[in-house]
Amino acid sequence: MMKKQLLSIGLLVCSCIAYQPVQAQSLDKANTEYKNFVRLNNENADKGTLYVTLYDCYKEYVAVLKSAAPGSPSYEQAKSTLRDIHPYLQNGAIYNSQKGSQQNALLMAQAYIDVPLMEAFRTESFPKDNYYATMAYFAASGTYNVKDYAKAIVYFQEYLKTGDPKNRKSVFSYMAKACSNIKNYTLAKTVLDEAINSYPSDFNLLSMGINCCIDLKDNEGLQKYVSKALIIKPNDNTLLNIQGKLYEETQEYQKALQVYTTLRNTNPRSLDIYKHLGLNYYNLGVLFNNKGTMEKNSSAAKKLIKQSEEYFSAAVTIFKDVLASDPTSLKYMEALATSYQCLGNSSEMSTLNNKISSLGGNAVSTSSIPSLMAFSDNNVPTSPPTGTSTTAKNYNSQLFTTPAATASAEEVPEYQTFAKSYVEEKIKTWQLKDDYETVDEYKARVTETTRDAKVKELLAEAEKQYIRTYTQGIRFSEMELKPYDADNRAFLVESKFGELVVPVPRENNEARIFESSWKGMQFKDPQFCINNGKLALASLTFVTPTGNSYRYDNKEAVNYAATTVDVRFDAIDYGILAQADASTAPASRIQKNEIKVGSSDVDINIPEVRANNDKTFAVIISNENYTMVSKVPMALNDGETFSRYCEKTLGIPKDNIRFYPDASYGTMLRAMRDIKDISNAYAGQIKVVFYYAGHGIPNEATKDAFLLPIDADGQQTEGCYSLNKLYTELGGLNANYVVVFLDACFSGAQRDGGMLASARGVALKAKKEDPKGNMVIFSAASGDETAFPYKDKGHGLFTYFLLKKLQESKGNTTLEELGSYLTEKVKQQSVVVNRKVQTPTVSPSATLSSSWKELKLKP
Repeated sequence: MMKKQLLSIGLLVCSCIAYQPVQAQSLDKANTEYKNFVRLNNENADKGTLYVTLYDCYKEYVAVLKSAAPGSPSYEQAKSTLRDIHPYLQNGAIYNSQKGSQQNALLMAQAYIDVPLMEAFRTESFPKDNYYATMAYFAASGTYNVKDYAKAIVYFQEYLKTGDPKNRKSVFSYMAKACSNIKNYTLAKTVLDEAINSYPSDFNLLSMGINCCIDLKDNEGLQKYVSKALIIKPNDNTLLNIQGKLYEETQEYQKALQVYTTLRNTNPRSLDIYKHLGLNYYNLGVLFNNKGTMEKNSSAAKKLIKQSEEYFSAAVTIFKDVLASDPTSLKYMEALATSYQCLGNSSEMSTLNNKISSLGGNAVSTSSIPSLMAFSDNNVPTSPPTGTSTTAKNYNSQLFTTPAATASAEEVPEYQTFAKSYVEEKIKTWQLKDDYETVDEYKARVTETTRDAKVKELLAEAEKQYIRTYTQGIRFSEMELKPYDADNRAFLVESKFGELVVPVPRENNEARIFESSWKGMQFKDPQFCINNGKLALASLTFVTPTGNSYRYDNKEAVNYAATTVDVRFDAIDYGILAQADASTAPASRIQKNEIKVGSSDVDINIPEVRANNDKTFAVIISNENYTMVSKVPMALNDGETFSRYCEKTLGIPKDNIRFYPDASYGTMLRAMRDIKDISNAYAGQIKVVFYYAGHGIPNEATKDAFLLPIDADGQQTEGCYSLNKLYTELGGLNANYVVVFLDACFSGAQRDGGMLASARGVALKAKKEDPKGNMVIFSAASGDETAFPYKDKGHGLFTYFLLKKLQESKGNTTLEELGSYLTEKVKQQSVVVNRKVQTPTVSPSATLSSSWKELKLKP
């Protein structure tokens, strides 16, 4: 055997020879290669030829191992031979490294490490000499450099198991980078935790840890790393900035104030830091004011109010300076007006309120409870701390920004689907007969009764795994607080887990302070469950910055349990998975005043047609439940049913359908950004369907038309979505063509003459907007007409006949046919049902003026 020598290695910059996946080969071919290797070795043949033959032999036996049944003669022979040739693989790696053939050296080193890690050798141990650590490091570094990060992580782990100290710090660093490169931030965090415990003063590792926690949205870990980094570099501006924001996130405004005071001293011209100072003074004023309001001891209450006034006074000075630099900033204007209100300066507050109202903001009331204010327009500096290694990643600029709920985010599957896959895979293995198990033992172990018990055990595991997998990285700050129900002493909170009812007392302004503290709310001890086949929130504690706690508790947490299985032991029958007894009444009920809608033929008879329409994307916005104006009856039903037609009748894949029920202004912005990203990614090879049901509104001064988000009041169009902007953005998409359906009007012709009554429009006639680009627009009404509902059918009149045509034609209709049908049917039915004229219009852009008529929604 050749003398082993230390490989001369570093982080190799090489490209590995690409090998095609090895197909299963016959044992005979593998044996032939092995005989050739033995012969060459005995003849002391050329080492280059010897190790090429060795590697071919290794590949053939690995192929046999993968294709043969465990325990079979071929399987056992392959295992035996791989054990025999294993030491020679190390020799081959050393030889090729000495000869400068780093590509072949890497392949041999990988093979040497891979053999003991194979499933076939799981219960066996291989001898590891003093060169094993070097071999593992060589395999890891080379694999990392060819960007096979997942495989490199395995080799890095093998190196760390050896306990070798020589390259340990470097391995930690590159292993963490490999984890980040494949977006496994959880494993990267685990690696960095161990690394920093071993090397607590290594600033490069700490910088990596900070970036990892930002990617993972782990503020607890981030605080730990930042604290350690500040010990090393206490005056680093970026670290101090991050620390200040962390304190703001946890409502430690006094500590945040100290940090930003330090930053202000070193950066006196930074307006950004000055704004942070002002908001921290302001938020401290809010906290002390609200504590004083709730304090029952009059003496203590006076002290708290006095302290709050000191903070508000400091905030006033800063906000006045900020507004001198940015005189139209509503945010700081409202904060300054609130500060004046709490200081009792009604004159200054009144003057500011006039400016706020003129800019479309919300005037501050003398009786309102002050609310905490977040520094929502922040940006974490993207340059690393002074002295950071150039190999360290820059700090993420998205720190503390609530992530948008985009359609690209991972969807949570139905629990039943997840559990089915989880249990079936494990039952399949459990049912196999072990080679060392007798037939009688097998029959005793695998029975209908034991299988039932095993399924139940695995379902319990599946539930835990499901919850653990899909609750990582949840941001409760994305929840939306709805208006207070004074009669039931509770708030309604909308979340991705449904609607939560949180009991909050009304007395002593407690409910008002809960609402005013929403932006600074902490969410503690979340508990999850499976309810109706979906991930649900069982309980959650809401903690205000004043220290008051409120608990949401869902008493009706329902889990699944298996009751029977297929007696043939070749499949599991999940059709009879049952819910636990759900007869117990919930702890709280959500009562809504809903308008009952009629049952419609278009809702229940949706034709399912096979069509490959994967290059069509649908954006569907249905706004029904407005917070400040009247509802739009049946708008949600419109959008939901239209989305089903898009999927079933038009053949658009579910992932291509973006449905936004009750969309806020921010949601509408994200919806448009999403479709823009999609059109750019497909380089013009898509079609787009845009559907909107909801209120429209004109600007009283300009007569410009706007779509009304659910969080807008219609008085200030700055918070509404301009129709001109919508057409410009849709017309500018990189798409073959765009079809727009608007079940809204911008006229204001009401049946009773009131504002935003049951019709879908608002007062004043808006000016007409022309379609742009490759666009065809179907509008529910024309001129000064109103888009009415069709109550008996549970839809808007326009939407009902749109769905009806898709139903009758099974989606196989031209746009010209669709337009003629809508105009005729809607006009006729509106006169009969509503006794008023409603005439849909079709408007093609100039680009499609001659070709739009033959276009179809379905290929």
